[in-house]
Amino acid sequence: MQVTPYALAATSLFATEFGFGQVGEDSKAVELKPIVITASPFVERKDELVVPASKLTGEALRRLAESSLGATLSGEPGVHSTYYGPGAGRPIIRGFDGDRIRILNQGTDTFDVSQTSPDHGVSIEPLFADDIEVVRGPASLLYGNAAIGGVVNVIGKELPRQRAAVPFSGQAEAYYGSVSDEKSYGLALQGGQDGFAWSAGFLDRQSNDFEIPGFAESYYQMEAEEHEEHEHEEEEGEHEEEGHHDEEEEVFGVLENSFVDTRSGYLGLGWLGEKGSFAISYSDYASEYGVPGHSHGHHQDEEEHEEGEEHEEGEEDEEHHDEDEHGEEESVTIDLDQSRFSIRGELLKPSAFFESLELDFALGDYRHIELEGDEVGTVFERDGYELRLTGVHSPIGNFTGAFGFHAKIDDFSAVGEEAFIPGSETSQHGIFVMERLNRNWGAWEFGGRLERVSVDPVDPSLESRSFETLNGSAGFVRKLNERSAFSANLVFAERAPNATEIYAFGPHIGTQTFEIGKTSVDEEFSTSLDLSYRLTAGAVTGEVSAFYSDFTNYIYMQFLDHEEIEASYGELDTEDLNVYRVTQADAKFYGFEVDLRFHLIDETDRASHIDLIYDQTRATNKSFNTNLPRIPSRRLGLRYEYEVGPWLFGAEGRWNDSASHLGPNQLPTDSYTLWNADVRYRIRTSNAAIIDLFVVGTNLGDEEARPNTSFLKDLAPMPGRSLRLGVRTSF
Repeated sequence: MQVTPYALAATSLFATEFGFGQVGEDSKAVELKPIVITASPFVERKDELVVPASKLTGEALRRLAESSLGATLSGEPGVHSTYYGPGAGRPIIRGFDGDRIRILNQGTDTFDVSQTSPDHGVSIEPLFADDIEVVRGPASLLYGNAAIGGVVNVIGKELPRQRAAVPFSGQAEAYYGSVSDEKSYGLALQGGQDGFAWSAGFLDRQSNDFEIPGFAESYYQMEAEEHEEHEHEEEEGEHEEEGHHDEEEEVFGVLENSFVDTRSGYLGLGWLGEKGSFAISYSDYASEYGVPGHSHGHHQDEEEHEEGEEHEEGEEDEEHHDEDEHGEEESVTIDLDQSRFSIRGELLKPSAFFESLELDFALGDYRHIELEGDEVGTVFERDGYELRLTGVHSPIGNFTGAFGFHAKIDDFSAVGEEAFIPGSETSQHGIFVMERLNRNWGAWEFGGRLERVSVDPVDPSLESRSFETLNGSAGFVRKLNERSAFSANLVFAERAPNATEIYAFGPHIGTQTFEIGKTSVDEEFSTSLDLSYRLTAGAVTGEVSAFYSDFTNYIYMQFLDHEEIEASYGELDTEDLNVYRVTQADAKFYGFEVDLRFHLIDETDRASHIDLIYDQTRATNKSFNTNLPRIPSRRLGLRYEYEVGPWLFGAEGRWNDSASHLGPNQLPTDSYTLWNADVRYRIRTSNAAIIDLFVVGTNLGDEEARPNTSFLKDLAPMPGRSLRLGVRTSF
């Protein structure tokens, strides 16, 4: 398998120019120029962007929408998921995650705490999204220093962005998923008249613990535990804990504590006219979900025997969603609730100088409770606001451009056993400018951003920190011919450390570590280069991208052995967790992505195409000559789709390579291939009403799959074979 992915990618690129690319005069050329609004305030068409970006929308989004944002996007080129069970999955872009990827809802912050730990969910409902846009690579000019790795922007139905076509319309969807007895239904309504528009929606999703192909623990985890037990027995000279490994082996066929129960709703109002628009929305997102594997490292010595007895009782009941059962097993669940208020306003041609002025504002109030059985363990709270004002100026000669102001303030607090981060207030203020010099052959683009970040802890004994970051970029896009273009973008960026990296001190059970921050940590600096070749028309469309990022003072968590802990902190009560301390070093990330569509048939009554994606990322710690952990392994995916009349058929395979470049203290990850298929039948009851009946099968080979990007990969595999049956209607 070492040669196959490279050969397929190279063959596809070769065919682009010399095979499928030769469209005859009688052939119908396909032209795809999707609009992506996140990447630029004044350029919308993807083929004119300097940065690589993509959009998931329409039928593909409906088919791929999952309970978490990470799982929904995990098939996009360059995008993977942190995967902490079905309730928590945050997107990873080119190996970057956490506070290096900005997750946006309608262009502003989600105001959740998913960036602090992978077991914290993103408070966005993918089923309510109209589009999900992904910017791969630094987008810090527009969205702040935390976007040094990329941006994911979910554009939902909440804020009306255009006039209502009819006074009343809507969409409804309901489905059943076999792997977890999942039941989901949602309703989205919208309408209006003249310049007034409104929207409203509600969703309810419930699923139990899902089925898995084999054991919850990986072979490598079992082997490591057995080795540790033998060492312990030799040291203690007794065999009292001999049964522990057998208990873990009994967890077979079902991933315990992987249930999800989500409810979400929204209401939006908008006024749209020739001079501009104004829209407001209120949304509420509530979710209770289990955190599989969370209790493995938590009070294990004290509760191990008790948990083992309760496990056998739990085998008798498959409904792990029951509250009493969670209490008996003392499993960890998260109960979160977030309310969010958003405003979007736009003025068109407010003066001779401005083409448009846009205001984006969001106010968020987030709270989640971590329950250990029936006991409250930790309470996380975050509230704040974000404001962005962007002005696009009128053309000045061949120049177009935009500039703006950005402010974000949020308060964070954590109280309880897992409160390893002290409460703090973070304020962020920035100004930015972007300019584009248009030429006949394409355009030059450059910009800069100056930002100030202040982190003020609630504890007066802790020192406040403030940082000033400077970001700059220069790039170009060049049209090679009517159907292809090439772009290059060079970005110099700084990222300020966050409160976790500065002040963390204590057990972080979500990652089964004891984390220690560094109050003297400095900004990290990166130089990134993106190269993209795009095909926008013809029998083959898509994009091939390559990237390289070089970091100075890259912030990461370094493993400390017992001697280092004792030398620095003496006898530290770590609860038998691995200890990691914030450290800075030089690092580099590089790789490439292939995203191509081969249009086989493009006729009025039928269409057919093949999609090919391939991506690969490498990341190394240059200072210590080691690999960075949890970097996505290389991946190859092929999908065939055929549509004729009311029928749509799809079949795909996604191969993920084994992890061959492991970080320190990281267990191996085997390769796996997921086979999926789907069928849709469309019924048109009238000109405006459509009913879709669909069946989606995932992991049809029932293969054990463990993403290398997940902290939980050795304790919780992905779901086994599943069928989803549903109905979707628009009227």
